[in-house]
Amino acid sequence: MKLQLLPAVDVVAGQAVRLVQGEAGSATSYGDPVEAALLWQQGGAQWVHLVDLDAAFGRGSNGELLARVVSTLDVQVELSGGIRDDASLERALATGCARVNLGTAALESPDWCARAIATYGDRIAVGLDVRGTVLAARGWTQEGGDLWEVLARLDAEGCARYVVTDVR
Repeated sequence: MKLQLLPAVDVVAGQAVRLVQGEAGSATSYGDPVEAALLWQQGGAQWVHLVDLDAAFGRGSNGELLARVVSTLDVQVELSGGIRDDASLERALATGCARVNLGTAALESPDWCARAIATYGDRIAVGLDVRGTVLAARGWTQEGGDLWEVLARLDAEGCARYVVTDVR
């Protein structure tokens, strides 16, 4: 098992942002997402975790902008945010990203998640936001089950990568 830190660029309304405790509406802007991602690349990052928070919160998409970020970088990109079904998964993969991160959908749609893992293998990572051993879902607003039970299911389905965030 290998631990790899992933610097993140979160995007809201076309801007790189940071949320306070993941709370919608608490964004501090950091400007152009392309420039923010390039700073991580220039700092030596091997991966960038790129998140469309508008898609994640169901209030739009920054898809074209994220595709531009992916095509600009020379490092691997993991794309996340609002990937809930086949159509959104295909759009995310079409950006040229190395892999996608499934969040709440992995908890709420386990059959779909299992099919995505079976189809795309290690191009799929599952994001697990945790408070101790309890998973947090829907932007950390709902409980998503027991960490160990969900890991057992995902391991049995062949999930090769997890992106774990401690949200305490």
